[in-house]
Amino acid sequence: MSEQPTSVSTDGLESWNDAVRRAERGETVAVIAHGQHVADVVPSGELDRLRETIEVLSDPYAMRDLADTEPVVSGIDAIRELVAGRVARETR
Repeated sequence: MSEQPTSVSTDGLESWNDAVRRAERGETVAVIAHGQHVADVVPSGELDRLRETIEVLSDPYAMRDLADTEPVVSGIDAIRELVAGRVARETR
């Protein structure tokens, strides 16, 4: 999501159809209403990843584990390690 999102107006069905097509291709589309950014249309997989990240970052044990990880572990690898640790704790 580092690219600037394409925007869609709240007016007109065709712009919504275009937003859905873009989301299907993996793009994030900003929804603009009355000149204000009010929402985003995101690919469903992206929403699932964001929810998982929020869940992990809301877990104090996972945050402690994150602080204890080796500095070379970063990004998606760190999240995977945290999720694996959480799953291991929950299955005990």
